[in-house]
Amino acid sequence: MKLFRLTILLFAAVTLSACNPEDYQHPDVLKGIWVSVANAKDPALILEIYDETLVVKDGSWNYRPFTSDEEWDYHMDRDSVLHISRYEYDSDGDYTESSHVLDLSFSNSFNTLTLYYKPLFSSVRKYTFMRR
Repeated sequence: MKLFRLTILLFAAVTLSACNPEDYQHPDVLKGIWVSVANAKDPALILEIYDETLVVKDGSWNYRPFTSDEEWDYHMDRDSVLHISRYEYDSDGDYTESSHVLDLSFSNSFNTLTLYYKPLFSSVRKYTFMRR
């Protein structure tokens, strides 16, 4: 009986160690250049996603939280949630941190990316991107 319990414990330890969250930090399917297709009034929002960095080009207030051209650190968890964060010092030397959580989904062919952003005091914003 003790051997059976030891085997179960060993199996559980191996299984749980295989679920390392870092295994899913920067999935290849997300990497690349993504161009927004939804807003005809503003220039297209461009997201360039690399190993640990999400670079925003043509950001504006209409694309919150991507309000300016900037770089974010990112990771994606197993629940299709994109976590972005940015750390910087302002002109007074004060350290600031910004972080947001966005739900994401892909088309079946992984050529379309949709991000859903829920601001604190307004409705959900949906951004659709095509892979370039």
